[in-house]
Amino acid sequence: MIKTLKQISILSIFTFSSYSFASDAITIDSIFKNSSGLRNITSLQFLASSGSKNFTTYPALVSVSDGDVLVDSKTISLNETLLYSYDSKIDLILNANGSYENQQYVSSNGFANTESTNFNSVWMGFNYQLNSILGEFKPSIEFQIPIFEKYHYQNKTASNSLKAFSTKFSLRNYSDPLVSNFYISVLKNFEKNVGNIKIQYPDSYAIGFDMSLILNQRVSLNFNFAQRYQTALKENSQKVNPTTVLSTMGLGATYSINENNSFTISSSIGTSSNAPDSIVPASIWHKF
Repeated sequence: MIKTLKQISILSIFTFSSYSFASDAITIDSIFKNSSGLRNITSLQFLASSGSKNFTTYPALVSVSDGDVLVDSKTISLNETLLYSYDSKIDLILNANGSYENQQYVSSNGFANTESTNFNSVWMGFNYQLNSILGEFKPSIEFQIPIFEKYHYQNKTASNSLKAFSTKFSLRNYSDPLVSNFYISVLKNFEKNVGNIKIQYPDSYAIGFDMSLILNQRVSLNFNFAQRYQTALKENSQKVNPTTVLSTMGLGATYSINENNSFTISSSIGTSSNAPDSIVPASIWHKF
């Protein structure tokens, strides 16, 4: 029982240490080969920013400015991810997410507030577990595409599908009591129509490192760091936002409730001027 709880703790550690919630749980599963069938991850996230940018966090952290002079922005997001083991090497991913936003911006009459609730996107894809290298390292490749995605730009809204893709290479290692993870990820956006404007949202290129210290069979402490470079936002093929760097680092903790459930809470801060001030996700991992 103690050994099983420790394994469950490790399986859930990386589920919540980065913004791409789906992929991190999957390859930790495969270290022990003891998770199969359907798993569920429910994540509630709070993001605060005092800058002029709007942010999305799934499948990657991306900032966009559409001309509004924002002075404060708060977003509460709900992510629901289903993972299904197709076989010992392949997991299927389905993610849906929505959000509530409260934004304050400068208007002609001073300051104004807007509130909105949106169903943002549905992404689907897979994670493929490669053979171990150097004995102890577990590589994996993830690929996802949006089957529905809603866009907001200059008070206009549009939706589309298959106008982006996300891929991620991860290399993980377990050396009791540490679990470490290094990853490289790419988010590629294609040109989209929002109203009568052709928008090219930024591409994102990221490297990151996650590490967790397992204190006992139920509790672990987690650390994460990520450095992201994103390309310029283009409007009708003209650059309207410059390239930028988004850096974050954070701490958290995971608690294994039992063999089928774990809970994690963490907090990340922006370490570059264009990153959000803080991101606080709380998540529950459940194995059916």
